[in-house]
Amino acid sequence: RRVTWLGLILNVFLSGFGVPTEDVDIVQSKRIYVQNLLKNVDSSIIVNIATELNLISVNSGITSVESMRKLIKSHDLKSVLVDFNRALRNVENDPEQAIASSSSTLESICKAIIELDGQDLPKKQTMATVLAKAVAIVNISPKNHSDGEIKRILGGIQNVILGIGALRSGFSSAHGHGIKKYRLSRRHVRLLVNSMVTFGMFLIETYIEKKTL
Repeated sequence: RRVTWLGLILNVFLSGFGVPTEDVDIVQSKRIYVQNLLKNVDSSIIVNIATELNLISVNSGITSVESMRKLIKSHDLKSVLVDFNRALRNVENDPEQAIASSSSTLESICKAIIELDGQDLPKKQTMATVLAKAVAIVNISPKNHSDGEIKRILGGIQNVILGIGALRSGFSSAHGHGIKKYRLSRRHVRLLVNSMVTFGMFLIETYIEKKTL
């Protein structure tokens, strides 16, 4: 038997995914120890662990995930990346957290655009206020465009983002609930997270294009 601090590290890491661990810091074989811990664990949790370790690439039914992640990393948007990864990781296992993190991702993107542009954040920081300032910076506010179809599309983008923010209040883990607790189905959560990826990527790419023109 070999005394190792890796047993403690393994326990801390696996506990973060809700995996029950044993109170040990001595293991004969790390591989066998982990296999025994995971043999009765839901497969979706194992997929999440493998994804976190970059052993596999899983999109959870989310479009453009890797492109979005690369875009965030390439511009060193650390706070955005934390929220983004949390949203994706929880689509199947914790839909309420996925909703909250999707909203936080979009809010973080808007704040990053404002700060990168050298402007002050709104005094009252809500999804509506930071979004309004961010879309003004990247010039995608419907009121700044005369074409009716363009105005409709840009208005739709803003409404979707604001809708995700509203769902954070009503359906996510970010707020308490009353006597009745309503839940969205996983297909709704996947739609929401897909929308976050699509519109978040659009905001970042539009800002980058604006700065390079």
